[in-house]
Amino acid sequence: MTIGTHRLVLGTAQLGMQYGIANATGIPDRNAAVDIVLAALRAGVNTLDTAHCYGDAESILRDALALAVQEGLPIPRVITKLDTPLAEEAEQLSDKETIQFVKQGVISSCRALGLEQLPVLLIRESWPLMRPTMFWETLLTLREQGLIHTLGLSAQSPAEVQLALKFPDIRHLQVPINILDHRWRNSDVFAQISVRGDLTVHARSVFLQGLLLAGNNSLWPDVSQGCGPDVIHALLKAKQMLNRSSLADLCTAYVLSYPQISGVVLGLETAEQLEENLRLVTTPALSNAERKFVDDIIPYVPSALLNPSSW
Repeated sequence: MTIGTHRLVLGTAQLGMQYGIANATGIPDRNAAVDIVLAALRAGVNTLDTAHCYGDAESILRDALALAVQEGLPIPRVITKLDTPLAEEAEQLSDKETIQFVKQGVISSCRALGLEQLPVLLIRESWPLMRPTMFWETLLTLREQGLIHTLGLSAQSPAEVQLALKFPDIRHLQVPINILDHRWRNSDVFAQISVRGDLTVHARSVFLQGLLLAGNNSLWPDVSQGCGPDVIHALLKAKQMLNRSSLADLCTAYVLSYPQISGVVLGLETAEQLEENLRLVTTPALSNAERKFVDDIIPYVPSALLNPSSW
């Protein structure tokens, strides 16, 4: 990690909008949300994950950052995401319209966050990297102008990460990985990440929007094709055999067993969840042998289950 050493990346989606299949708490009020962010900063968390599409999340961070300055707290690194149109939508835009779209998105996040420069900006689609595009060129220009410090990709798959690794301007990756996700263990992408050596890699979707913690087959979407009971049984067996304190502990320790992953994005709605998240990232990760044990007993799940947008 180039900045800080804390492995908890504070996810703020749930502070600004309703998020997660197992979220029964709802959105905290604004003052409570600001207090949660401040409590995280006081505990040493130094990276905040957000996006302009997360409702009020960016402006909540603005308020929290202002109070953090007053308290003399270290200023965290803020990661936000640019609303990225689908490729077919982007093709309908002229170069002028594309430039305006990208600039407006960056400026909107700067204003919402109260920052003159975005520390890290991630794109949410990989198509701008597949061929020369005005979309990507505009981002590079805005970085040169000082509106962006670091560019990165919020990837959807190992294939997208492999594409991003070809671009030296990509210095930050956020990857969706969890204990069920066979795509990563069947790929050499983490070895390729190690070769680059200049990347920060964070994991998201560690709990698959809370599905892996629910222990309730009724919450599993239709795309699971009925695998819920078998997966729940395997998770509980792994938890017991590896002496982990909870399913959340098991799932977090699994992801952090990959040495290339320096931080885990964990969302929350309450101060109690913050305390739990802080505990999760400070417990020992699984060993390589333990991770292999888990991989061997977890059933193979449909790929559609690994992408909540397909639920």
